[in-house]
Amino acid sequence: MLKRILCVLLCTVFLVVPVVNAEQYPSKVITIVVPFSAGGPTDTLARLLAQTMGTNLKTQMIIENVAGAGGTVAAAKVARSRPDGYTIFFHHIGFATAPSLYRKLPYDTIRDFEPIGF
Repeated sequence: MLKRILCVLLCTVFLVVPVVNAEQYPSKVITIVVPFSAGGPTDTLARLLAQTMGTNLKTQMIIENVAGAGGTVAAAKVARSRPDGYTIFFHHIGFATAPSLYRKLPYDTIRDFEPIGF
């Protein structure tokens, strides 16, 4: 009987502790990186998306405009960021054409990014 009680207690501890320590997403601000200047069509869509996402996720969304080199400067910045879901890259078809336009990119469009929506 004592072995059963100990077994149940140990199982409960091992099953409950990871759930208690698990971080709820999102637990901090989410940054959406837009590879163009503020005020353009891509920026406008990102801001509309951020407003809806922020309301639904109940967190603050920040838009960071990083213009330059047809979006490759911003893409490189996002590729170097932590892959934790708190940095989102908002781009258009130019992202897919960059590998054919530039000889050497500081990132791999397939390996360094994970699509979350179309």
